[in-house]
Amino acid sequence: MRWRELISTAAITSGGSGDPEIRDVVYDSRKVSAGATYVAVPGLKANGDTFIGDAIQRGAAAVVSANAQPSCPVPWAQVDDPRAAAGELSRRLWAPPLDAMTIIGVTGTNGKTTMAYLFHQLLAELYGRDNAWMLSTVVYRLGAQERPADHTTPESSDVFRLIGQSAVKPRGLVMEVSSHSLALHRIAGLAYDVAVFSNCTQDHLDFHSTMDAYYQAKKLLFTRYLKQGGTAVINLDDEYGRRLVKETSGAQCITYGQADDASVRIVDWNCNVNGTAAHLLIDGKTHQIESKLVGAFNVYNMTAVCAGALALRMDMERVCGLLGRFAPAPGRMEKVALGAPFSVIVDYAHTPDALDNVLPAARAFTNGRLICVFGCGGDRDRTKRPRMAQAVVRHSHEAIITSDNPRTEKPEAIIAEIMRGVPLDFPHWVIADRREAIAKALSIARPDDCVVIAGKGHEDYQEINGVKHHFSDHEVVAEEYSRLAAGKVRR
Repeated sequence: MRWRELISTAAITSGGSGDPEIRDVVYDSRKVSAGATYVAVPGLKANGDTFIGDAIQRGAAAVVSANAQPSCPVPWAQVDDPRAAAGELSRRLWAPPLDAMTIIGVTGTNGKTTMAYLFHQLLAELYGRDNAWMLSTVVYRLGAQERPADHTTPESSDVFRLIGQSAVKPRGLVMEVSSHSLALHRIAGLAYDVAVFSNCTQDHLDFHSTMDAYYQAKKLLFTRYLKQGGTAVINLDDEYGRRLVKETSGAQCITYGQADDASVRIVDWNCNVNGTAAHLLIDGKTHQIESKLVGAFNVYNMTAVCAGALALRMDMERVCGLLGRFAPAPGRMEKVALGAPFSVIVDYAHTPDALDNVLPAARAFTNGRLICVFGCGGDRDRTKRPRMAQAVVRHSHEAIITSDNPRTEKPEAIIAEIMRGVPLDFPHWVIADRREAIAKALSIARPDDCVVIAGKGHEDYQEINGVKHHFSDHEVVAEEYSRLAAGKVRR
């Protein structure tokens, strides 16, 4: 597509001479190739304008910026919001068949990944594996292909490129939609048939500053990005969910939860170490779910998927039956197979609310003690650190406080803030080295105990001083238990 055709429908100021052929729209100057339009996105740490010269050297045929570029040697355009423009221009260039696709967006503090995995499996049943896509925190599944996930929510320009370059176009797509992506307009140009809200509890206040700002960011999925005629699926048992229902009254809405006025109502459930059974009331009829997923919070995740399937007019008996076959997301309440006389659970829980869900679920099927290994991420919301400790103290018998991803902070400084929530008389150890902390938990576990290792879940790295080092909680558990079983003492 020619440059002037690409920008013809945009309300922008443009300049420069020439009308080059445009082959891509890119916001990272390092990824520019010949014929690309470089969009200079204002970043949190650096402004994209700084890299315009580098982009042109790499072959950029045109430039888009929030500022006029009269001295630019290639055609340029000035826009109010470069990131939104990147999405809109990419959509125009790649022309993805969005109207022929079922697109589901999931937002909320907790549950996004599990719901994305369940919805993806549901879309595969509807359209076939090759036509079902998922963009999640864990992985991007593009039909039969799989790619590492760079971000929880990729930029919409990247989504449009993936679709445009794919030989087999998706018929169904489910995405985790983070509050950051909504606040920064990363999903500009996308529109969702079904938008799901799980909950809103404390997280990311380092970015959003207040809970209301955090909620307002999530709300955008329902007020700005829901298709005309699309359906909002909202957890009515969450205080922000009930508020969202009132504030999106113009949209079609299906609610879920235990509340008597929920469209899809949770009647009861029974959970054990092997799975969950639940009864749902939908349109006056009771439906049963039997699933491998563990914990009351997963009852909510599965109910949300049922509500989303209802929005897609799927048969509920079929959906409830399928949920019993679907695999859980990795690193979410995942039991590590060791052959030990105690249980080990790895979970991604890294917020107070997530720990308030995961730990009681583990304790419900634990006859002995519940031991929790946890830390807090560096360069993130510091106010949640003592609150996470308080959640662990509420639900566990013992705790080992350690490092998560310290990033650029000192682990000892993070742990000091965590310790504000730990009473002096609560049984605990402070071991900054995560491997040693896991080894300690395994060494003190007795028959019928349960060790929950929280915070990293599926991640296979630990980020220290900006460098990612390979680290998998699953692998470390297996290695350290093998040492323990062989009678080797870690020194």
